[in-house]
Amino acid sequence: MPEISALMSVYNGAEFVAETIESILAQTYSDFEFIIVNDGSTDITREIIESFNDHRIRLFNFVENKGVGPALSFGLSKVQSKYVAKVDADDISIPTRFEKQKEFLDSHSDISVVGGFVEFFPHNEKVKNSARYHTFKTVIHKEINSLVDWKAIKEKMYWYCAITHPTIMGKTDVLKKIGYEDFPMGTDYNLFYNLNKLGYKMANLPQVLVKMRVSDSSITATKNEIFFRKSVFRIKKEEITDLLDDSECVFIWGAGSMGQNLFYALKTHRLESKVRGFIDSDLTKHGKMVLDKMIYSPQALAKYGTKVKVIIASQPGKFEIADYLESKGYNHLEDYLVYY
Repeated sequence: MPEISALMSVYNGAEFVAETIESILAQTYSDFEFIIVNDGSTDITREIIESFNDHRIRLFNFVENKGVGPALSFGLSKVQSKYVAKVDADDISIPTRFEKQKEFLDSHSDISVVGGFVEFFPHNEKVKNSARYHTFKTVIHKEINSLVDWKAIKEKMYWYCAITHPTIMGKTDVLKKIGYEDFPMGTDYNLFYNLNKLGYKMANLPQVLVKMRVSDSSITATKNEIFFRKSVFRIKKEEITDLLDDSECVFIWGAGSMGQNLFYALKTHRLESKVRGFIDSDLTKHGKMVLDKMIYSPQALAKYGTKVKVIIASQPGKFEIADYLESKGYNHLEDYLVYY
């Protein structure tokens, strides 16, 4: 039995899956198995996978599409090796990825999961010139390629998914403690968030291990709404509820789409009663209404005493907002939390 199992689920991935498989089979550390779950693809994904004549590939085919969570959960149940290396069906792993990660885990027994830095690349010229790709190359690139030490990852995991799923190699027995739940989106964040709460340490190698493809997506807005209304709230419900229970009133910092999706999630769970309003740094929004709540300036917080709490729901500005709140005496998880 090899010590590494690469794990990949794929649905209708015919366009890119061959390139991904080639990058895994070309790893310098070659003693691994490659578990692939074909999640009910209706294109020629299965035929492409079966065209690879390599004994390391173990292919499982679902008759119907079940979703990422169930597909990965099934794949993880087939793993008996010491380590699991996650693979996404449209990304490219550098040849030395498995070698470097196994060496790190073998020599750092206190670390349960190790990821690495990523390099984003556009699928085509249209994507290269899109606002979405610009966000990946600036905001998201900075977030996920800035954390190495387990202590920094432990703190920031409460903010956002501070380790990149397609880059990770982890101890099988640890990953199976949480596993992959059936989330509409964010099953990876749920896994890492809960492992983090249980005290398992995660780290990143400070080098690019995976090249992540940014493809064109016409449903990005819909995906974001599902993620922020359902998945993130479900993952952080305990922390959000604790913050609300210990407050007289709460402000949502960020009156844009993320803040509004947070308010809808609170309302769905009948937790919106303590929301006094929104905070926003944009002067043009002050005094206006959104979702029947007033938008205030940051200075308004001082009027509400020590029991006022803040949920940060502003993705680009969360670091600056957190610094501002802490300069005013706010403590993370006690007085404020970051939605994402």
